[in-house]
Amino acid sequence: MSILQSADPAVLRSKLSEIIAGADAAAREEASRGRIELKRGYCTIPLPGIDVPFHSRVLGGGVPEFHAFLSKRIGDINPDILVGKYIPNLVAKPFELTKSYAELIFATTDSPRLGKMLQNWEADGWGTPEKRQRLAKELLLLLLSHQFASPVRWIETQDVFFNAPYSFERFIEFGPSPTLKGMAQKTAALKYAARDQAKGKRRAMFCHSGDKDKIYYNFADAEAAAVETTPAGPSSAAAPAPAAAAPAPAAAAPAPAAAPSGGAAAADVPDEPLKAVDTLRVILAQKLKKPLAEVPLSKAIKDLVGGKSTLQNELIASLSEEFANLPERGEEMPLEELGATLAAGYSGAPGKYTSALVARMVGGKMPGGFNLATAKAHLNRTWGLGPGRTDAVLLVALTQEPAKRLGAEGDAKAFLDTAAQQYAQNAGITLSSGGGGGGGGGGGGGSTISAEELEKLQGRHDEHARRQIQILERYIGVDGRAGARLAESTKAELAAAQGQLDAISREHGETYINMIMPRFDALKARHFASYWNWSRQDAQHLWYDILSGRLTTVDREITQRCLTILARADATLIELMAYTIAKVDPTQGPTYALAKEFGQMLLENCREALSHPPTYKEVYAPTAPHTQITAKGDIVYEEVKREGVRKLEAYVAEMAAGTRVGPQVNVEAAREQMAKLWTLIRNEPSFSKVGKNTIKSMYTEVVRSLGPTRQLGAGPRSGPRHRRQSSQAGPRPVVLPEPAALPENREPFLNFKRKVGGEWQTSTQLTGVYMTLLEDMAKNGVTFQGQNALLTGVGKGSIALEVAKGLLAGGARVVITTSSYSRATLDFYKTIFQNVGARGATLTVVPFNGASKEDVQNLVTYIYETLRMDLDILIPFAAISVVGKQIDDIDDRAEVAFRAMLTNVVRLLGAVKAVKAAKHIVSRPTVVLLPLSPNHGVFGK
Repeated sequence: MSILQSADPAVLRSKLSEIIAGADAAAREEASRGRIELKRGYCTIPLPGIDVPFHSRVLGGGVPEFHAFLSKRIGDINPDILVGKYIPNLVAKPFELTKSYAELIFATTDSPRLGKMLQNWEADGWGTPEKRQRLAKELLLLLLSHQFASPVRWIETQDVFFNAPYSFERFIEFGPSPTLKGMAQKTAALKYAARDQAKGKRRAMFCHSGDKDKIYYNFADAEAAAVETTPAGPSSAAAPAPAAAAPAPAAAAPAPAAAPSGGAAAADVPDEPLKAVDTLRVILAQKLKKPLAEVPLSKAIKDLVGGKSTLQNELIASLSEEFANLPERGEEMPLEELGATLAAGYSGAPGKYTSALVARMVGGKMPGGFNLATAKAHLNRTWGLGPGRTDAVLLVALTQEPAKRLGAEGDAKAFLDTAAQQYAQNAGITLSSGGGGGGGGGGGGGSTISAEELEKLQGRHDEHARRQIQILERYIGVDGRAGARLAESTKAELAAAQGQLDAISREHGETYINMIMPRFDALKARHFASYWNWSRQDAQHLWYDILSGRLTTVDREITQRCLTILARADATLIELMAYTIAKVDPTQGPTYALAKEFGQMLLENCREALSHPPTYKEVYAPTAPHTQITAKGDIVYEEVKREGVRKLEAYVAEMAAGTRVGPQVNVEAAREQMAKLWTLIRNEPSFSKVGKNTIKSMYTEVVRSLGPTRQLGAGPRSGPRHRRQSSQAGPRPVVLPEPAALPENREPFLNFKRKVGGEWQTSTQLTGVYMTLLEDMAKNGVTFQGQNALLTGVGKGSIALEVAKGLLAGGARVVITTSSYSRATLDFYKTIFQNVGARGATLTVVPFNGASKEDVQNLVTYIYETLRMDLDILIPFAAISVVGKQIDDIDDRAEVAFRAMLTNVVRLLGAVKAVKAAKHIVSRPTVVLLPLSPNHGVFGK
């Protein structure tokens, strides 16, 4: 129905009268001034600075010229990008490659070119797949060329993507100002708000010029909610509510100009900022689990720890987190002197470390609803303490932290009062509590009433009102106690649940509970797979480094960049490189000639690399560990270059050369000689049967002592790179290369050992096979194409990070878990993939807590069900640092470390095994690499 049919006739006549009056006024203005100054009206919107009537049929004469211009600028296009995804304003219908859609465009534009196409549609085969791409280009050119000379049907276009099948959730406008965004918001409010609310649908609308961070999800990392935030909604409602306090007398005694009550508030104590030495003592007392009185200022940290160096290091780490200017060798200074040194740069307020301790204590040990703001308000109101002394009392409370959560608000206040008295004793001040007695007050006019009398009076009023309510409830048939009974039962259930939580907290500790909370969220997974894009950038950077003269020689870094380009090469990169090289004239200068020559060599290598899988090959010089002790006694560790070892092949040769050792039993040779001896004895007729049986039993014992026989198949390798076949290939035999010949009387630095007669001895055969494989990897590299890997503990500077780089460079699909999920973390992993990701490689990063059972199961389910991956490699290197713990000092953090690095590693392997069994995957085993190193407190650092 049109607006003329639906509008009120009276309103329509009024609007038409206004339009006619405006036209008459414009005519008079033109007659008097010779021109009309445009103003915003019902049919006119003047746009300052624009003197062309865009989207008006006045510009119809420019359509052919604009069509010719566009046809030169628009090349071949992919129709799938437009069909069903492009909604032209010209027709307000989703783009199609059909005759009916062409007829719709013709009806709007009356284009002679399109009319001719429609007349010969079948004859010219416009509906055939061969003409699909050309048809898409023709229709697109017609739509764009006529759009600037036709009205914008934006209202109808909005209706398309507001409704099914589009029904958008995110609307993004690309432009200098949020014009279309504002129109879409108005349309949503007027036409779709009620429907969206009924369906529970939420729509977000953005403009690129002002909402870039929201569009790209560049949000700041979520910080932990401050403990002092007052709980709201269900959280506060669920907390056990204290008994209703009696109304304050001052609120019910309307005495004119009454004097202040004698006990209304505590006497204010002069405030002073927190002292560094007090903060120092609190940290030490809390860490050492001692009262403040047992931390004298005359002793040093070294004396307090009793020679436990690990505990001393942990205390120094905590103090470094609290104080920015911790002096060197501060553990040897008396606490009084150390506190004076720290006071120079101290802010007078709790630092990062103590603030976290106070927040944890209030959140974990105070009753529900009693937050940090409530605690500070109580200390100020009851004892008259200012902000500085309030912080000092809370620090003293850290040394007296209750073993379990306090049950009621009164208990929490009593706990804080005890801490306040302890602080006053330490600080040498006297505190007087407020709220006592109702004495006094002379002055002013009007009499006062005691609190007891006021409470009795109020009680009689309350009882009278309660009886009236009960009578009215009986009259209308409502049970007024239903809600109260439900509240009482809910309160009992909450108390029982709180008791269970307190029992769990006492058994495991707050740290344990907090550190096993799940973090996995599949919606936060981030996938990186655009190796093809970074290959183009790598090639362009290398190319222009040569042209600009920044690159003149080939070193290890340039070799690595070239290997990365080879591993990422595809057909489109070859085409780009060939086009770029062909455009270069080598006569323009030496850098152009070098670029031409080097680029041609790289191009040929890339073409050859297309027929091989991507390969990881190490080109950097091998390093060796180097430890030295400085003159101050500090132990300094670093990696230094190995003398005479320039490449990985030389390193493998050095490891194979090994060191000279004494003679040892050659297991394989001994077994072979014993077999020959037994054959001779068995075939010798001069030996009696009893003698043969005796010798046979001795032979059996000797063979058993040499260990089990290892069946190793030896055969030629199919090529320089080894690949695991897919699980569909069925079981396959293990084919190992011929073992390398090892020098006599020398033991390689890297070797395999087997147990022989209760002792571990080097296996020359297994060691030879291992060295052969290392040599092949060093010379030819290794590929991981088609393999899937899961790695945990992939932090900055970790071993697992280097392993992940190698897997990505070899073309593997890698899943990495992170416990510190943030924008910075994702950018770090994105950079890793940009630098090393090879052809076919993908990187998926997910948040994960290795100490959470739920996360372990959800992670495995996500990999096998959502990503559709079957793990070939599993490297669980996630670790938690535990420092200074002995067998008599295992705390909740140590338990979390056991859980993350032992229990949940086994649980992770079991989850993978269970999924493989359920899916009947029997021919594709998962290789698990474990660190098998003792935790000396440096894991997870």
